[in-house]
Amino acid sequence: MIVNLNSICMGEPSNPPVVILHGLFGSSSNWRTIGSKLSTHFYVLCIDLRNHGKSEWKDSMSYLDMAEDLAAFIHDYHLTQPNLIGHSMGGKTVMTYLQHHQPEVGKCVIVDIAPVDYSHDHDELIYSLKKLDIENIHSRNEAERMLAIDIPNPPIRQFLLQNLIRGDNGFAWRINLEAITDNRNLIFGYPKGNISDTETLFVRGGNSDYIRPEHDSLIAEQFPNSSIHTMENSGHWLHAERPFELTKLLFDFFG
Repeated sequence: MIVNLNSICMGEPSNPPVVILHGLFGSSSNWRTIGSKLSTHFYVLCIDLRNHGKSEWKDSMSYLDMAEDLAAFIHDYHLTQPNLIGHSMGGKTVMTYLQHHQPEVGKCVIVDIAPVDYSHDHDELIYSLKKLDIENIHSRNEAERMLAIDIPNPPIRQFLLQNLIRGDNGFAWRINLEAITDNRNLIFGYPKGNISDTETLFVRGGNSDYIRPEHDSLIAEQFPNSSIHTMENSGHWLHAERPFELTKLLFDFFG
């Protein structure tokens, strides 16, 4: 079943559209800074994927599901040949959309992910979030101290805690941890489809191992009208680590 996706819209609707899809545990707000800069020349729509941010929750979370959500979003907003940007899980959603829907789109940017199955294990992160006793937490600082026991890396911890929100009845997660847990094999896999000739730029972090040299030929085979750019001194979260460089690269590519 298709999910209605929440979005943050920036810029003039008369400008060429750019749709941005975040990664696992992320949300539309992660791309607000870059989206704001792009909005000087584009109509930017940063969306929350299903089970993330303010979008609806569903038990199913395959890339075919999320590609259907994206197709419905583009249709509902009457976007003509939109440019697409997808990071990590969002990048796989964009690639699935291209390969299974063969849509009329502009240019696409895939940020630090390849059309392959991964063995990256996020079970420890999921377990740490699920075991956090949010019903008895009284402040975000308290939540961070508790989470620091299992997740000592401050940037990762703070990124994950963006999903902890305070409501009328206390704190709650704005990500569907149960659906992520149940669908993690699908999330770390990839449903290969038809070859896409969409002009696509793959951007990899020089310090990341998500797009490895052995993936280059597979990317070229599945996306023959593509190129790969390596952003040095950057890990997997390029938009947070190197926002200025990534923004310039996006402007140069979209033209």
